Amino acid sequence: MAETESFRGYRYRLTDVDDLGRFVAPPYDMIDEGMRESLYAADPLNFVRIIQNRPEPSDESNIERHKRAQKLLSQWLDNGDILHDEQPGVYAYRQRFTVDKSGRAVELERTALTVRVRLVDFATGIVQPHEYTLSGPKTDRYELLRTAKFDTGQIFGIARDDGSYYRAICETVAAAALVGRFTDSNGVVHELLRVSDQALCTRVHATLADRTILIADGHHRYETALRHAHEGGGDGFVMMTVASMADPGLVVRPFHRVVKRNRLSERFDSVRALEPFMDVEDRGEATLEAVYGFLEGEGSFDMVFVDGGDKHLYGLTVNEKGDAHRKEDRESLSDAWNGLNVSKINRFCVREAMGQPTDGTILHDVLDYINDAGKAFKRAISDSTVTGTFFVRPIPIETIRDIVSRGERMPQKSTNFYPKLYSGLVLRSLEST
Repeated sequence: MAETESFRGYRYRLTDVDDLGRFVAPPYDMIDEGMRESLYAADPLNFVRIIQNRPEPSDESNIERHKRAQKLLSQWLDNGDILHDEQPGVYAYRQRFTVDKSGRAVELERTALTVRVRLVDFATGIVQPHEYTLSGPKTDRYELLRTAKFDTGQIFGIARDDGSYYRAICETVAAAALVGRFTDSNGVVHELLRVSDQALCTRVHATLADRTILIADGHHRYETALRHAHEGGGDGFVMMTVASMADPGLVVRPFHRVVKRNRLSERFDSVRALEPFMDVEDRGEATLEAVYGFLEGEGSFDMVFVDGGDKHLYGLTVNEKGDAHRKEDRESLSDAWNGLNVSKINRFCVREAMGQPTDGTILHDVLDYINDAGKAFKRAISDSTVTGTFFVRPIPIETIRDIVSRGERMPQKSTNFYPKLYSGLVLRSLEST
């Protein structure tokens, strides 16, 4: 199964453990131009210069910015701004955060261990993807990896677990030393701990050896590393931060669907357009409290819809005709995949009611995806450019695991693992033993 090892990480030299926030950056794909400029201004050593180096007018190609990143990283290493740990070990990444539960802030904690993982093809079933990737980001990350020769970003993996790996995490963290800490703009407290006790590290690797790993975030980086290894680069491993599927702090947030009002979606002018395939029950004037109640488990509906026209809340449940339609037109996918509520929205709202294909481009043309139920509700009630909002409950991690185990991948924008892993806490050289 999964083969993992300790490694000698590279870390920023800190005067105090709480200085780490000066240097780290969010994942590369969350950094827009404004955030990049803000991080550039925050500190001359901020890691954004490595993972999302600023393009320059003189650049003849995209790889030029990655070459600048490599030179900067080499300078920081030579200057002692980033140091190489003397002994191999395992790194613990702990996050303390709050999530909104129907308007209430609930405090949670999630801990994962950063190790190096043997790169294997997805066909082995040992490392399993849950979503599809795009060629553009893969090319970009490949150019950075090949140029810098470092794992610069975190891949977030989740190990199947009966509880033994989670117990190993807890025991390991109890003996770990805190080496860095910061709080991000969302109030998430990030802590990096280092474990050098070889007996504990060995136990971690032995426990993970019995498991498969689901990639939660970082698919582009994993596939990039795999390509690089197939071409003879690197050492056949990639840095990965692996959480437990049994961790009570593992949060998978849903993406609620806001229906845009435009020429592509004009045939879906109200929730009544779904009636051929779904029972539509008018629940009266929409309130955020009623939406929260549904999200917390109230009612037997598949989903609810806040209609921007009459401002009513509607409970939606697939009817016999809709169920027959799903069974007849399975798209070569399992009942579990077709039974996802996000799949039902794509099928009955986008494809049948709107008459549009359910490919990635069209979906983003007709739908906006929002995690925050309050913001999604406000869009439905007050934004004249939308028809309304579908609210869906989170997909259980067990459902995701079962679908992925069949070799399938989840529909687009069906999961949001929270919180995200920041870059710059620890790096791994592809050339160090």
